[in-house]
Amino acid sequence: MNYEELYGKAIEKIGDGEYEEAIKYLDEAIKENENDVRAWIAKATALMDMKDYENATQILDKVIAMDENDDFVVALKGIALYETGKDGSEFLDRALKMNPKNFTAMYWKGVMEGKAGRKENEAELKGKAAFILFAAGGDAEALGIFSDVYNLDVDLPIRYECGIAYAAMLDYAIPFVGKENAERLMEEVDKIIEDCWEHRSMICESARALLNEMVGEEPEDFVVEDEKDFVFERLMGVEYGEEEEN
Repeated sequence: MNYEELYGKAIEKIGDGEYEEAIKYLDEAIKENENDVRAWIAKATALMDMKDYENATQILDKVIAMDENDDFVVALKGIALYETGKDGSEFLDRALKMNPKNFTAMYWKGVMEGKAGRKENEAELKGKAAFILFAAGGDAEALGIFSDVYNLDVDLPIRYECGIAYAAMLDYAIPFVGKENAERLMEEVDKIIEDCWEHRSMICESARALLNEMVGEEPEDFVVEDEKDFVFERLMGVEYGEEEEN
């Protein structure tokens, strides 16, 4: 197999969670072309998935030496260092300076802030990361972060904005789960909506527009200016209780 075939097979194995097999293909790919950073990055991420952060860090150092302008790789280095008990914030900050919308670096900065007991900073960083991630198409991953931020014990607009996004996504899922799960989700959605409605004066216009729609009020008009507005506009376009049209 040539480089592209080996790399493709490795990515396939990573998708299946077969990391050791993936690394075998990646090692072969690297022998074919050691200057293509894709295989090196894939190997580093596979090692991180296997929690082998020490070896992942060594590979990321090699990749950064090959291309110091890859903000994703720089962010990965920060995460790998953090997971080994070291301070990776320098690399996360560097990645965000290179790309202020690097949601990976932003989310992990939030993780570190939370670990240090700074829950408000954690909520702001994770919440912003979730909206950027959702806008980029990472719906499933964003759902978990929306839930995480909403369940943080902080009285901030971002908490309720994440709660509205989370409730809207759960509401859409209700028709597609079993009866028992549907009843549980409906109760959860109702509680979140009630809580966010009580704090609606704190939230942004686009979040308030979606919340109004969810409680049966006339939605407010708003202008889409950032990822957060885009996410709420998109969620407003979903006909809850019916399958979203492609």
